[in-house]
Amino acid sequence: MSKTMIASVVLALLAGAVSGGLAGYMAARSGSGAQLDGAQVRTALLEQPEMVEEAFYALQAKRQAEADKQRAKALAQSGDALYHDRRDPVIGPEDAPFVLVEFFDYNCAYCKLASKWLKQALAEHPGKIRLILKDFPILEGRAKGSREAAEAAWAARLQGPDKFQAFHFALLDARGGFDSRRIDKIAEQSGIDVARMRADMKANAKAFAALLDANMSTAASLGINGTPGFVTNGTLIAGADTAKLQALLDAALEKQDASPS
Repeated sequence: MSKTMIASVVLALLAGAVSGGLAGYMAARSGSGAQLDGAQVRTALLEQPEMVEEAFYALQAKRQAEADKQRAKALAQSGDALYHDRRDPVIGPEDAPFVLVEFFDYNCAYCKLASKWLKQALAEHPGKIRLILKDFPILEGRAKGSREAAEAAWAARLQGPDKFQAFHFALLDARGGFDSRRIDKIAEQSGIDVARMRADMKANAKAFAALLDANMSTAASLGINGTPGFVTNGTLIAGADTAKLQALLDAALEKQDASPS
Protein backbone atom coordinates (compact mmCIF):
# COMPACT_ATOMS: atom_id res chain seq x y z
CA MET A 1 0.00 0.00 0.00
CA SER A 2 1.44 3.40 -0.97
CA LYS A 3 1.96 6.24 1.49
CA THR A 4 -0.76 8.19 -0.31
CA MET A 5 -3.26 5.37 0.13
CA ILE A 6 -2.27 4.94 3.78
CA ALA A 7 -2.71 8.67 4.34
CA SER A 8 -6.14 8.56 2.70
CA VAL A 9 -7.24 5.66 4.91
CA VAL A 10 -5.97 7.41 8.05
CA LEU A 11 -7.71 10.62 7.10
CA ALA A 12 -10.94 8.79 6.36
CA LEU A 13 -10.83 7.04 9.72
CA LEU A 14 -10.04 10.26 11.52
CA ALA A 15 -12.80 12.06 9.69
CA GLY A 16 -15.31 9.45 10.79
CA ALA A 17 -13.99 9.38 14.34
CA VAL A 18 -13.87 13.11 14.97
CA SER A 19 -16.53 14.45 12.61
CA GLY A 20 -19.09 14.92 15.37
CA GLY A 21 -16.76 16.75 17.71
CA LEU A 22 -15.03 18.79 15.04
CA ALA A 23 -18.26 19.66 13.32
CA GLY A 24 -19.76 20.80 16.57
CA TYR A 25 -16.68 22.82 17.38
CA MET A 26 -16.59 24.52 13.99
CA ALA A 27 -20.32 25.15 14.08
CA ALA A 28 -19.98 26.79 17.47
CA ARG A 29 -17.14 28.90 16.15
CA SER A 30 -19.18 30.03 13.18
CA GLY A 31 -22.40 30.41 15.13
CA SER A 32 -24.33 28.90 12.27
CA GLY A 33 -25.29 25.67 13.96
CA ALA A 34 -24.62 23.89 10.64
CA GLN A 35 -23.18 20.38 10.66
CA LEU A 36 -20.22 19.32 8.53
CA ASP A 37 -20.16 16.11 6.54
CA GLY A 38 -17.23 13.72 6.33
CA ALA A 39 -15.84 15.32 3.17
CA GLN A 40 -15.71 18.74 4.82
CA VAL A 41 -13.96 17.28 7.85
CA ARG A 42 -11.45 15.55 5.58
CA THR A 43 -10.78 18.85 3.80
CA ALA A 44 -10.29 20.59 7.14
CA LEU A 45 -7.81 17.91 8.22
CA LEU A 46 -5.88 18.25 4.97
CA GLU A 47 -5.70 22.01 5.35
CA GLN A 48 -4.71 21.78 9.04
CA PRO A 49 -2.90 18.44 9.47
CA GLU A 50 -1.67 19.47 12.91
CA MET A 51 -5.18 18.60 14.11
CA VAL A 52 -4.30 14.95 13.52
CA GLU A 53 -1.47 15.18 16.02
CA GLU A 54 -3.68 17.03 18.46
CA ALA A 55 -6.33 14.33 18.15
CA PHE A 56 -3.85 11.58 18.87
CA TYR A 57 -2.52 13.39 21.93
CA ALA A 58 -6.05 14.05 23.15
CA LEU A 59 -6.97 10.39 22.69
CA GLN A 60 -3.82 9.28 24.48
CA ALA A 61 -4.54 11.60 27.39
CA LYS A 62 -8.14 10.40 27.57
CA ARG A 63 -7.13 6.75 27.63
CA GLN A 64 -4.45 7.42 30.26
CA ALA A 65 -7.00 9.21 32.44
CA GLU A 66 -9.39 6.28 32.09
CA ALA A 67 -6.61 3.80 32.92
CA ASP A 68 -5.59 5.85 35.97
CA LYS A 69 -9.19 5.93 37.16
CA GLN A 70 -9.55 2.16 36.78
CA ARG A 71 -6.23 1.57 38.53
CA ALA A 72 -7.23 3.79 41.45
CA LYS A 73 -10.48 1.85 41.75
CA ALA A 74 -8.62 -1.47 41.61
CA LEU A 75 -6.15 -0.30 44.26
CA ALA A 76 -9.00 0.64 46.57
CA GLN A 77 -10.72 -2.70 46.03
CA SER A 78 -7.50 -4.72 46.49
CA GLY A 79 -6.64 -3.40 49.94
CA ASP A 80 -7.09 -6.68 51.79
CA ALA A 81 -5.28 -8.71 49.15
CA LEU A 82 -2.40 -6.26 49.10
CA TYR A 83 -1.90 -5.54 52.77
CA HIS A 84 -3.59 -8.25 54.80
CA ASP A 85 -2.87 -11.62 53.20
CA ARG A 86 -1.28 -13.56 56.06
CA ARG A 87 0.41 -15.90 53.59
CA ASP A 88 2.76 -13.17 52.38
CA PRO A 89 6.29 -12.96 53.81
CA VAL A 90 6.75 -9.68 55.66
CA ILE A 91 9.76 -7.70 56.86
CA GLY A 92 9.15 -5.03 59.49
CA PRO A 93 6.58 -4.30 62.21
CA GLU A 94 2.82 -3.86 61.72
CA ASP A 95 2.87 -0.31 63.09
CA ALA A 96 5.56 0.98 60.71
CA PRO A 97 4.65 4.37 59.19
CA PHE A 98 5.76 3.30 55.71
CA VAL A 99 4.11 0.16 54.31
CA LEU A 100 5.38 -1.03 50.95
CA VAL A 101 4.09 -3.95 48.89
CA GLU A 102 6.47 -5.44 46.32
CA PHE A 103 5.67 -7.83 43.47
CA PHE A 104 9.03 -9.41 42.63
CA ASP A 105 10.92 -12.22 40.93
CA TYR A 106 14.24 -13.47 42.30
CA ASN A 107 15.66 -13.55 38.76
CA CYS A 108 14.60 -10.00 37.92
CA ALA A 109 17.60 -7.69 37.40
CA TYR A 110 15.55 -4.62 38.34
CA CYS A 111 14.32 -6.34 41.51
CA LYS A 112 17.96 -6.92 42.39
CA LEU A 113 18.64 -3.23 41.84
CA ALA A 114 15.66 -2.20 43.98
CA SER A 115 16.74 -4.63 46.73
CA LYS A 116 19.92 -2.63 47.28
CA TRP A 117 17.83 0.44 48.09
CA LEU A 118 15.46 -1.63 50.25
CA LYS A 119 18.28 -3.11 52.31
CA GLN A 120 19.78 0.30 52.88
CA ALA A 121 16.43 1.86 53.76
CA LEU A 122 15.63 -0.93 56.23
CA ALA A 123 19.03 -0.51 57.87
CA GLU A 124 18.78 3.29 58.07
CA HIS A 125 15.19 3.32 59.37
CA PRO A 126 14.77 0.33 61.69
CA GLY A 127 11.16 -0.25 62.66
CA LYS A 128 9.91 2.40 60.23
CA ILE A 129 9.31 0.23 57.17
CA ARG A 130 6.99 -2.72 56.66
CA LEU A 131 7.78 -4.59 53.44
CA ILE A 132 5.11 -7.00 52.22
CA LEU A 133 6.53 -9.39 49.64
CA LYS A 134 4.35 -10.71 46.84
CA ASP A 135 5.98 -13.64 45.06
CA PHE A 136 5.51 -13.00 41.34
CA PRO A 137 7.87 -15.35 39.44
CA ILE A 138 6.83 -14.28 35.95
CA LEU A 139 10.29 -14.97 34.54
CA GLU A 140 9.81 -18.71 35.04
CA GLY A 141 10.66 -20.36 31.73
CA ARG A 142 12.90 -17.50 30.64
CA ALA A 143 15.25 -17.44 33.64
CA LYS A 144 16.14 -20.61 35.49
CA GLY A 145 14.60 -21.31 38.88
CA SER A 146 12.35 -18.28 39.47
CA ARG A 147 9.53 -20.35 40.92
CA GLU A 148 11.71 -22.79 42.89
CA ALA A 149 13.64 -19.92 44.49
CA ALA A 150 10.35 -18.27 45.46
CA GLU A 151 8.96 -21.49 46.86
CA ALA A 152 12.15 -22.14 48.85
CA ALA A 153 12.13 -18.67 50.40
CA TRP A 154 8.41 -18.96 51.18
CA ALA A 155 9.05 -22.24 53.00
CA ALA A 156 12.11 -20.80 54.76
CA ARG A 157 10.03 -18.01 56.30
CA LEU A 158 8.69 -20.65 58.74
CA GLN A 159 12.16 -20.73 60.33
CA GLY A 160 11.96 -17.15 61.55
CA PRO A 161 11.90 -13.59 60.16
CA ASP A 162 15.63 -12.92 60.55
CA LYS A 163 16.61 -16.07 58.66
CA PHE A 164 14.03 -15.39 55.98
CA GLN A 165 15.27 -11.82 55.51
CA ALA A 166 18.86 -12.99 55.15
CA PHE A 167 17.85 -15.65 52.63
CA HIS A 168 15.57 -13.30 50.69
CA PHE A 169 18.25 -10.69 50.13
CA ALA A 170 20.93 -13.31 49.48
CA LEU A 171 18.81 -14.68 46.61
CA LEU A 172 18.39 -11.18 45.23
CA ASP A 173 22.13 -10.52 45.55
CA ALA A 174 22.91 -13.65 43.52
CA ARG A 175 23.64 -13.28 39.82
CA GLY A 176 22.51 -15.79 37.22
CA GLY A 177 19.76 -18.37 37.40
CA PHE A 178 19.01 -20.87 40.13
CA ASP A 179 19.01 -24.63 40.28
CA SER A 180 18.18 -26.72 43.34
CA ARG A 181 21.80 -27.11 44.37
CA ARG A 182 22.48 -23.38 44.24
CA ILE A 183 19.29 -22.54 46.12
CA ASP A 184 20.24 -24.99 48.87
CA LYS A 185 23.74 -23.53 49.12
CA ILE A 186 22.45 -19.95 49.45
CA ALA A 187 19.91 -21.15 52.02
CA GLU A 188 22.57 -22.88 54.08
CA GLN A 189 24.80 -19.80 53.97
CA SER A 190 21.82 -17.76 55.21
CA GLY A 191 21.35 -19.96 58.27
CA ILE A 192 18.44 -21.97 56.90
CA ASP A 193 17.93 -25.62 57.81
CA VAL A 194 17.89 -26.91 54.24
CA ALA A 195 16.34 -30.30 55.03
CA ARG A 196 13.49 -28.65 56.89
CA MET A 197 13.05 -26.10 54.08
CA ARG A 198 12.74 -28.86 51.48
CA ALA A 199 10.27 -30.76 53.64
CA ASP A 200 8.17 -27.62 54.12
CA MET A 201 8.26 -26.96 50.38
CA LYS A 202 6.83 -30.41 49.71
CA ALA A 203 4.22 -30.21 52.47
CA ASN A 204 3.00 -26.76 51.41
CA ALA A 205 3.22 -27.07 47.62
CA LYS A 206 -0.54 -26.70 47.08
CA ALA A 207 -0.73 -23.72 49.42
CA PHE A 208 2.12 -22.00 47.59
CA ALA A 209 0.47 -22.63 44.22
CA ALA A 210 -2.75 -21.06 45.56
CA LEU A 211 -0.78 -18.05 46.78
CA LEU A 212 0.80 -17.56 43.36
CA ASP A 213 -2.63 -17.72 41.73
CA ALA A 214 -3.88 -15.05 44.12
CA ASN A 215 -0.84 -12.85 43.48
CA MET A 216 -1.21 -13.19 39.72
CA SER A 217 -4.88 -12.22 39.97
CA THR A 218 -4.15 -9.19 42.15
CA ALA A 219 -1.34 -8.06 39.86
CA ALA A 220 -3.56 -8.40 36.79
CA SER A 221 -6.30 -6.31 38.41
CA LEU A 222 -3.75 -3.53 39.01
CA GLY A 223 -2.20 -3.71 35.57
CA ILE A 224 1.10 -5.01 36.94
CA ASN A 225 2.71 -7.14 34.25
CA GLY A 226 6.39 -6.75 35.10
CA THR A 227 8.72 -6.72 38.06
CA PRO A 228 9.30 -5.07 40.34
CA GLY A 229 5.93 -3.50 41.02
CA PHE A 230 5.43 -1.51 44.21
CA VAL A 231 2.30 -0.26 45.93
CA THR A 232 2.17 2.10 48.89
CA ASN A 233 -0.69 4.19 50.22
CA GLY A 234 -2.70 4.03 47.01
CA THR A 235 0.29 4.75 44.77
CA LEU A 236 1.59 2.28 42.18
CA ILE A 237 5.25 2.44 41.20
CA ALA A 238 6.30 0.38 38.18
CA GLY A 239 9.94 -0.64 38.00
CA ALA A 240 12.94 0.09 40.20
CA ASP A 241 12.17 3.81 40.60
CA THR A 242 14.17 4.16 43.81
CA ALA A 243 14.09 7.96 43.66
CA LYS A 244 10.29 7.92 43.84
CA LEU A 245 10.35 5.24 46.54
CA GLN A 246 12.76 7.37 48.58
CA ALA A 247 10.53 10.42 48.18
CA LEU A 248 7.48 8.47 49.36
CA LEU A 249 9.44 7.06 52.31
CA ASP A 250 10.66 10.53 53.28
CA ALA A 251 7.12 11.89 53.08
CA ALA A 252 5.77 9.10 55.32
CA LEU A 253 8.51 9.67 57.90
CA GLU A 254 8.00 13.43 57.86
CA LYS A 255 4.26 12.95 58.35
CA GLN A 256 4.92 10.73 61.35
CA ASP A 257 7.35 13.25 62.85
CA ALA A 258 4.82 16.04 62.37
CA SER A 259 2.00 14.10 64.04
CA PRO A 260 1.31 14.90 67.71
CA SER A 261 2.50 12.12 70.00
